[in-house]
Amino acid sequence: DTNYTSEELQDMYRKYNITENDIKFANNELPNFLEGTILSSDSQVLVTEDGKPPEGMEHGKDYDIIITEAEMISIIEKAETDYISKYGVDPSNPKLDEVNGYLIPSEEVAKLFYSVN
Repeated sequence: DTNYTSEELQDMYRKYNITENDIKFANNELPNFLEGTILSSDSQVLVTEDGKPPEGMEHGKDYDIIITEAEMISIIEKAETDYISKYGVDPSNPKLDEVNGYLIPSEEVAKLFYSVN
């Protein structure tokens, strides 16, 4: 059973350099890091290894835009870098996990997990 006081949480946040934006990210209060990219748009984006549509797929019907896997990875990496610069939060490595309704630093969650097992 996990129970934390507000003071205990604040102490953990200070210990692990948890920022207000880390908390907002964990609460889904920040925009998605892909917002503003073609990967988060109303367009149907088709990703293929070579950037060519599979046989039988029609532009405008099955997809609006086609990109290569390398282009997709580049878009994701740039979006992550921009997000980190803007918010100070790495979307692929969040600092907090939710456990029993508490936002707990990942390092503490690991300690909890190992102490239970």
